[in-house]
Amino acid sequence: MAIETLDHTADVGFTVEAASLAELYAQAAMALTDAVTDVAAVRPLRRRRVRVTADDRELLLIEWLEELVYYLDAELLVFSRADVELRDAGGGLVLTATLHGETYDPERHPAKGAVKGVTYHGLEVRRDGERWRARVILDV
Repeated sequence: MAIETLDHTADVGFTVEAASLAELYAQAAMALTDAVTDVAAVRPLRRRRVRVTADDRELLLIEWLEELVYYLDAELLVFSRADVELRDAGGGLVLTATLHGETYDPERHPAKGAVKGVTYHGLEVRRDGERWRARVILDV
């Protein structure tokens, strides 16, 4: 997993890269978890099936990560794996995924920070040669 943490004044950011666009969204999910706690400490004990849609890749990334923030806030779930599928749906994009994780436990999952949301600031999803790259800033 290639995650690079970005320095930002009041927020936390990351960049991820992957060979495919679907893998890029999966890596971004793991980077979000890693902003909250150590993703390696999260066991894949529970599953959630997720579907999000958007008009473009950047908005899809926002919708996707906001869905994960929702699960963290509403159900205290953190995820260690995301099996992502993407498809074009008549001018828009559809992301379906199975998320694998567990209930957040402060005894097992050391807190790194609380994510309030995903920002549009500096948001980027682009192809760079043979790789896909994304840049995201989280509101903490």
